[in-house]
Amino acid sequence: MNIGVITYKKYDENVLMNAHFNVDELFRIILHDKDFVRFEIFDREKKLLASTYYPNVDGKGLYIHPVKVFREEELKWIDYYAFRSPSTIRHYKVTWKVDGAVFGTRKKATEYANLVNKRVAYRIEPFIDRSTYRRSQN
Repeated sequence: MNIGVITYKKYDENVLMNAHFNVDELFRIILHDKDFVRFEIFDREKKLLASTYYPNVDGKGLYIHPVKVFREEELKWIDYYAFRSPSTIRHYKVTWKVDGAVFGTRKKATEYANLVNKRVAYRIEPFIDRSTYRRSQN
């Protein structure tokens, strides 16, 4: 059975890669946790199989890179009219970015991010031992 190690700023956490491992929870930690540093998967002989830190993986394993949607605003122009309250109205152009790809709507950006994250999850899935899960027999 493979072992995952989640490295935070102050400590490391070992995670068993068994049937109870949740990839969505891992992606939530990677993308949103401020103290997260890296995640690595090792086999029984402590050989590195996958990591979120690219220099460790360079040619030796799988690089795990989930993506996140970012909003970017660009100020296009400002309207000024003295007798209106507020007197200025700012007009923005909003774009959504996902790992360098630019989208006009949030919906399309979110669909693309979900597709990329699903592909990353499929690449992680072979390292997870799902045979330990047994349904109860009646």
